[in-house]
Amino acid sequence: MIRQGAQLALLTVVVTILVILQLVSAGVPLKRFEAVVNQMSEPVDESLGLYDDKDKVFRLTVGNFNDTVLEQNRAVLVEFYNTYCGHCRRFAPTYKELAQQLHPWRDVVIVSAIDCAAEENNGICRSYEVMGYPTLRYMSPGFQPGDKQYGQKVDSQKPEEIRNLLAGLIAAENQTVNNTLWPNLSPVTEMEFLFEGLNSQREYIALIHEPENSTLGIQTALFLLQWPTVQVRRFSDAAVAAKYKIDTSKHQLALVDRKGNVKLHTPKEQTSETWAKTIEAALSALNFTPRPEHHPDQLQHESSTDRSGALNEVIKEVRRNKHFIYQADLEMAIRTILHNEVPKVNEISGERLLALQRFLAVLQRYNPLGTNGRQLVSKLKDYVVQFNQQLAGKEFEQELQRLETQLGGIYSANHFVGCTGSSPHLRGFSCSLWTLFHFMSVQAAGSEDARDPLEVLQAMHGYIKHFFGCTDCSEHFQAMASRRKIWNVPSKDEAVLWLWAAHNEVNQRLAGDSTEDPQFPKVQFPSASSCAQCRKPTASASKDNADINWNKDAVLSFLKNIHNPEFVNRYGVQREELLHETLNTMRQKRQISNVFSDMDMRMGMFLYAFCIVMMVVAFKLFAFKGGYRKKPYGHDILGKV
Repeated sequence: MIRQGAQLALLTVVVTILVILQLVSAGVPLKRFEAVVNQMSEPVDESLGLYDDKDKVFRLTVGNFNDTVLEQNRAVLVEFYNTYCGHCRRFAPTYKELAQQLHPWRDVVIVSAIDCAAEENNGICRSYEVMGYPTLRYMSPGFQPGDKQYGQKVDSQKPEEIRNLLAGLIAAENQTVNNTLWPNLSPVTEMEFLFEGLNSQREYIALIHEPENSTLGIQTALFLLQWPTVQVRRFSDAAVAAKYKIDTSKHQLALVDRKGNVKLHTPKEQTSETWAKTIEAALSALNFTPRPEHHPDQLQHESSTDRSGALNEVIKEVRRNKHFIYQADLEMAIRTILHNEVPKVNEISGERLLALQRFLAVLQRYNPLGTNGRQLVSKLKDYVVQFNQQLAGKEFEQELQRLETQLGGIYSANHFVGCTGSSPHLRGFSCSLWTLFHFMSVQAAGSEDARDPLEVLQAMHGYIKHFFGCTDCSEHFQAMASRRKIWNVPSKDEAVLWLWAAHNEVNQRLAGDSTEDPQFPKVQFPSASSCAQCRKPTASASKDNADINWNKDAVLSFLKNIHNPEFVNRYGVQREELLHETLNTMRQKRQISNVFSDMDMRMGMFLYAFCIVMMVVAFKLFAFKGGYRKKPYGHDILGKV
């Protein structure tokens, strides 16, 4: 009976504990957002990049690059870009506009782009030694890469200049390409018979006077490629103008038929598009039409599940907890650096190799990953340190893949949370990179393992200078670092504040920029509502960092608090088993204490009291029932005892 009573009491305690845990788990935010996390866990189609099916930009990947670019009978203009590069994002609308303009040229040159932020494209971007983004290259017909020969670099990013350059390059290929659609761009001579050798489809020749150092005739010919009825020829010889009675001072063009009849036209504007439209209108009046459009094989993407609802939930969660540092963002920064940024570099040597070694050493010391992730970074650092002269990006990538296979799971998340943007092209990696370096600078300030106040700043400067995919951003950062005297920072606390002030300067520069996310405007951090004591009262209020009277002691305390490893938020993590148990336990305790409502507390106290009462009753009824009776027993010598 005593054993039964104890068992009943124990069963009562277990049931009570289970009820309490059920109530507690009902208030934990992670359960409430479980469906959202599952939706956000879906892999993002990185190949979409900055361009989609609505654009005239042909999207290249490792799967179709060679078949599209190499040994073709037409040329290719390739943009190498990074999705997260601010300069690339600003240039994307211009490139789309250029692709739209040059769409009629597609039988001679196609406008394409490859996203070097997609890990699968690392090998292509590395092989073509792309050192900055965006990079434009012209690949001529029959192109094959050779030693240091990766296409003609196009330095301009202005549409008109790009068009002029392409027209000149295309004209240089004249008569050397096995492409029946390639226009005859040789200048017309006085004695030339215009229709000699032309097929019967060509019923008209358009004669255009092309001034010296102009590509007017070339571009007009390219704009009319889709009209098989006409062939555009250019001339600069005054004798040709006299022969066909063209008044070049009036900017006339001549439309000549096979019988030698000449009809003159005067375009309203002296642009190639206007000249082409003038000829198109004349042909349309004669009931001629262009060739039906041929759509080149484009990447086909399966329609992904609508993630807008999940995205909105995540944005609401982040805006609600705007000071949280998220584990997912720290991991995505590390993943992108190791899997994408470093492997894209073809040859890692000299200062670049030293910068990589320093970065890995600092990352090893202040690594936010779990056990496997820490082993990965440690082994990777040891691997890189053994190289004194040169390390190939491909070798780094292969070693990284080998270690990941050996160690198993590394990352607990595969998407951004706190750095999620309201659209796929906003925030993301650049946001997570700032988060990672802020996190490491705060850890360094509280660590006795290293006394160098510049270790994190030096690692950040070297990484951004030699590996960061946004060339424009890198140059801005290096100039700012020099102006702000990064190498004169005297202490680790000052390093935390230097990085904070630098980040605010960048926010101030980019506020209102086309790359700014409207859901997350770039403001001076922390805001007055976030940390009232961080700002001293001033006579004039301004959003500019220079006009804010900061209380730097309060700012430092605020930064150290929000970047405390114990407070790193694990919302959105899919594989929590890869993280440290101690941090997991602390997180659960914090969540339980935070999510208990008054009703939860009253219910818990009631159940706890009820449990105690039941235990007392159980022992009273069973353990002490009938009192205690001594039972005599027999002994061989002493008898009854």
